[in-house]
Amino acid sequence: MEKALEKFASMNKLRRQAAADVLVEEAVRVMQSTMGYFAVMNDAEDVLTMLGWSKSAMGACAVMDKPIVYPIEETGLWGDAVRERKAVVTNDYPASKKPTKKGYPEGHVKLTRHINVPVWDGEHIVGVLGVGNKETDYSDADAAMLQELANRSWAYIKRARE
Repeated sequence: MEKALEKFASMNKLRRQAAADVLVEEAVRVMQSTMGYFAVMNDAEDVLTMLGWSKSAMGACAVMDKPIVYPIEETGLWGDAVRERKAVVTNDYPASKKPTKKGYPEGHVKLTRHINVPVWDGEHIVGVLGVGNKETDYSDADAAMLQELANRSWAYIKRARE
């Protein structure tokens, strides 16, 4: 994780999109996952706007109309990090019985395991960082590491140029 944060620090003039792309790719690498995403939250904490998907997720996703704005009330499990205000780990997505599970559209990347965390700025959730499809189950230690990466990276994302 320190290597990922050093990467941000060395790129102090990144545009916001580029910073988000670095965050997603580093999260995927650090978490030994095969896909990831990062979205920013509006001030009311009820709408997420996707800033980046990992290259692997975009390459494998055949959903033709990829929305980038997601009202929290319409999101599935990946919105739980906002609703529950904590890291959410799903180690068997196909068998999950959570009421917020909505499945995914045809052509979407198949999901087996998933972890996402709210990105905090003080008392406010300002984004969601998630990764998926690690070969082994995600642990509480993984959740803590992803949470730390998300929160410590936010300073770089926040000050990046639009």
